[in-house]
Amino acid sequence: MSKKDKQLMFRIKNGEAKIVEQKRGNKKQAVDSVNNKKTHPYKRPQPSDEVMRKIRWFRLDNAGTIYPSSQTDNWVFVFRVSCVLKNRVNPEVLQKAVDDIMPRFPTFDVVLKKGMFWNYLEHSQYRLMIEREHTFPCSYIDLNDYAGHLIRILYSDYRISLEVFHSVTDGKGATLFLNSLVARYFEILGISLTNDGSFLNCKDVPSSEEIEDSFSANATNVKGNSHKEKVAYNIMGTIEEEGIVNTTNAIMNADEVKALAKKYGCSVTELFTAILGLVILKKRRKSKKPVKISVPIDLRKFFPSKSVRNFSSYINVPFEDDDLTLERAVEIVKGEFAKINKEFLQLNINSNVSLQENLFIKIMPIAIKNVFLSLAFNVLGEKLQTCAFSSFGVIKTPPEFAELVERYEVNLGRSKHNSIAMSAITFQNTLCLTLSSKLSENTTERDFIRFLSAQGLSIKVESNRRDEYGG
Repeated sequence: MSKKDKQLMFRIKNGEAKIVEQKRGNKKQAVDSVNNKKTHPYKRPQPSDEVMRKIRWFRLDNAGTIYPSSQTDNWVFVFRVSCVLKNRVNPEVLQKAVDDIMPRFPTFDVVLKKGMFWNYLEHSQYRLMIEREHTFPCSYIDLNDYAGHLIRILYSDYRISLEVFHSVTDGKGATLFLNSLVARYFEILGISLTNDGSFLNCKDVPSSEEIEDSFSANATNVKGNSHKEKVAYNIMGTIEEEGIVNTTNAIMNADEVKALAKKYGCSVTELFTAILGLVILKKRRKSKKPVKISVPIDLRKFFPSKSVRNFSSYINVPFEDDDLTLERAVEIVKGEFAKINKEFLQLNINSNVSLQENLFIKIMPIAIKNVFLSLAFNVLGEKLQTCAFSSFGVIKTPPEFAELVERYEVNLGRSKHNSIAMSAITFQNTLCLTLSSKLSENTTERDFIRFLSAQGLSIKVESNRRDEYGG
């Protein structure tokens, strides 16, 4: 491994660091991946006519409709969930596991097609081939590649990753797919697993509940919420070339983090949201726009749904006081989170579904609709948030995973307008917090991690950057 292709990792505790090395991709690969179109030589045997009638095509769910319209020539909304194993990945076994699991998730086994009025998902006729990881996370997926998929399965020495276009699913659906894939991988290796509901058995038949649009299924006739919010502050900096996703992992002891959250009388999610808002607020300088952290909400916790598709909402938490303390920031977050209840979320669902069902929008040709939806993504979406923070909590897995898996990771990729995004996921007693950025400067990541370190947390930092965290 050349010096140029190495990244540095630091183990930090109260400001002290030890250096180890880890491989990374390079910027040229990231830029090239935007325009490279893969070939798919293998056209697989197709299911029976009876099965095909059920899975031939799907309407995009309510949340998924906006993402195709928001794409650019160099960007689509792709995020990643990863499982880091304790033993090396066997590519042949992984490919067999993918082959076995894909029929179990028909809404993942699709390509995007354009209709006269709406985009829709159509069953792919091609085999999903695994790929050796060689570039930056969450790289471009060609939505017009009808011989491909809207997901990819990547592997490195010890890591198995699912990267997915957001129209297909949300974080809950993605982690269920990854768990099911990894479970099948272990089963092929001869390891018996306890099916505790944390993964789907590849031999079972997909249910109608798993492929439903739970937004439409749970909508009512009550008028929904309006989206009147202030435009948020956007972190300034030098934007990297297209395709580059600077990634920093902060790996911590989950018990230590929970103890710190308890000290401030809040949950781990509330603590991280408060610290992130506080750190960014200190960078705001002369701007008077509020710093707003957008936190996704899994609607399955409030409404009946077994869908593996999108079914989540969000809340934007504002921070405006330049003299804010951590204690006060925690109070603000707790106050905003207290608003999250079924009634509040029901109005959000109704608002989104009523817009989709509006007759004027329904009959609008797709070319015009794309302009309208892209504008809505910008004005009602990312322009109203400074940074997204997706907290996956403690991931449920079969008990046998404890001896087989090192940790899980989530990467939200590169935002279209926002500069940075953050995610966190816990497996066993390992919490992995990931910051992804399109800026060459690392000041937000640095300040956030230093803040945590100053609170007494022991943190191991991994990064693909070539700066303070990457050499």
